[in-house]
Amino acid sequence: MPIRMSGLITGLDTEGIIKELMSAQSLKKTKVVKEKTKLEWKQAKWSDLNKKLTNLYNNYVSKMQLSTAYKAKKANVSDDSKAKVSASVSAVNGNYTMEVKNVATSQYLTGAVLGAKSGSAKLSDLDPALVGEELTIKTASGTTKFAVDKNTTINDFTKALRNAGLNASYDTDQKRLFISSKETGLENAFSITGSAGAFEKKSDLLNALDYANMSQDNKKIVDRAVESLQTAGVGTDKYEAALDSLAQASYAHKNDTATKAATTYVKAKLYDTKYQELISAGTDADQAEKEATEWANKQIGEETSKQDINTYVFNGISASDLAALGTEATAKYYPGGAAPSDAMQGVDQTTVRASLGTVASDYANASSQANIAAGGSKALKALGLTDIPDNIPLDADGKVDKTALGAPAGMEMIAAADSEILLNGAKLTSSTSTVSANGLSIDLIGKTKEDEPITFSVANDVDSIYDSVKGFLKEYNEVMKEMNTLYNAESAKGYEPLTSEEKEAMTEEDVKLWEEKIKDSLLRNDDTLRGIMQGMRNAMMGTVSYNGRNYALSSFGIMTSTNYKEGGLLHIYGDKDDSVYADKDDKLKKAIADDPEAVIATMTGIFGNLRKVMADKMAGSQTSSALTFYEDIKMKDDLKQYEKDIKSWEDKLAEIEDSYYKKFTAMETAMAKLQSQQSSLSSLFGG
Repeated sequence: MPIRMSGLITGLDTEGIIKELMSAQSLKKTKVVKEKTKLEWKQAKWSDLNKKLTNLYNNYVSKMQLSTAYKAKKANVSDDSKAKVSASVSAVNGNYTMEVKNVATSQYLTGAVLGAKSGSAKLSDLDPALVGEELTIKTASGTTKFAVDKNTTINDFTKALRNAGLNASYDTDQKRLFISSKETGLENAFSITGSAGAFEKKSDLLNALDYANMSQDNKKIVDRAVESLQTAGVGTDKYEAALDSLAQASYAHKNDTATKAATTYVKAKLYDTKYQELISAGTDADQAEKEATEWANKQIGEETSKQDINTYVFNGISASDLAALGTEATAKYYPGGAAPSDAMQGVDQTTVRASLGTVASDYANASSQANIAAGGSKALKALGLTDIPDNIPLDADGKVDKTALGAPAGMEMIAAADSEILLNGAKLTSSTSTVSANGLSIDLIGKTKEDEPITFSVANDVDSIYDSVKGFLKEYNEVMKEMNTLYNAESAKGYEPLTSEEKEAMTEEDVKLWEEKIKDSLLRNDDTLRGIMQGMRNAMMGTVSYNGRNYALSSFGIMTSTNYKEGGLLHIYGDKDDSVYADKDDKLKKAIADDPEAVIATMTGIFGNLRKVMADKMAGSQTSSALTFYEDIKMKDDLKQYEKDIKSWEDKLAEIEDSYYKKFTAMETAMAKLQSQQSSLSSLFGG
């Protein structure tokens, strides 16, 4: 900022004079600022009203225009200690009889008391013979295998159960295992079975296959076959197919292994021959190694080499063959040590199949349900449990037959069960305690006595429908009342937004009242607001033709007040909560009960028209966004223009202020020169 002279010569209050001059010049900018402020307040008013209108549209009008809003049903049950019934709009009105035969249960298993003080106890401490057992856990989500080794603990077992999708824990106070399905119903039942020695038998089978060194493709074939053996009896078609798959994978692996061994040996021989030849010719050892390697890599693809590979695959590679290789070739191609390879002569899929027969049948027998039934699982017995098969034996009363299960003393079990009812004689089931059928949702609580059914009736829920209409009209009236208030607000003529200086001269409460006066009047006589109000009122005052008659809301006692000042608010004559019209006849409730179709036709027609009016009013345009009842886009554009105008005025006022200072500075300079000249003249004349 340049240095300004402030009345040093003239003695004038330059700052004060310019401030007064600028105050007059700033009036136009102040006017723009106030217009911007009023528009921001108006924008906030509209935004708040828009939320209420869209809420009315989305949560009330859109629902009340549908016929389903007037088809609510209710059910009355003769004995709600046995069941509770709810009816959807699709339920058929009428009387029903129902017998509750069973209520769905989860499967619960409580183990016998154990000696283990905590879940960290090892199973091998409970019974050393458990090591090597394998347990099979089957749930709705799949099958899980659990192998017992010397370090397996009770906690490991409960973790495996939880991972399989069950609830499982070991209670250290009761020293029992508690196991249950997470959901009710037969589809969520579980089984836990053991197979003595299956773990070792599986290891024997996999070792015989050299599984660890197989390719991934062959491992997949073996995995599927082994899974089949777990449930296939020896000699069955399923068993034979699994054994064929094992033989196929094993033969392919043996052949691949022999081919790799033969290829390595032939390449080593090629390398050894060339290397010895080069060394004999006086070639440096490093150079000889390089050239021999390149030569061997090239020759291995020749036809002669391929024939040699096939020969060694057929005959195998003996210890004497390997010993014939030079030291350099052995170190290069057999860094981990050379070992003979088996000959494939006389080996085919049939012979491989025969060699696997014993280990495969041993594993199948150890994993079979027949073996489990015969001997049971030592691991489960040691855990205070028993084998829980897929089909749990039940006694005549439908309870678990613990004797047939071979349950240890103290073990208790509840089998999973579906809900079962007889509804008007028809048997219906569900995996949960809720049975759904034909629009009915029946929550079962207890069984009914034999041949003593309960009854329930389904009918239109008059009170619910009535309350829905009443709730809608309440929301409509609240929004309409607010619009009436905004549109008919008192004029705020003479009131303008306050400047900072004006606010400083007033109390905080006075400022608040002043601004509220302006804000309340911003939508007074607003054309957009008038259009919304008129459109909504006209829709609600409309008529609908049904069955040869014209109906309106007034046909059902929904009327405007005799007090015109309410501005078209609606009342339900006979509504007990309406202090003015409670003593009138309640035509709406009577019509819902006696003539529901006329109510549906009228309400859906009128509220459908209201929805259309409101949808049209909040449709997007060049000046308003979609789902917006006011010109929000135009307001934003106008606010941006006000900001530009204010910035322009600020720049212009700065220029004017600089101009004033320049003029006063020029005057100060001129006065200084004049004084200087006067002093000079005075000195000439002896002054």
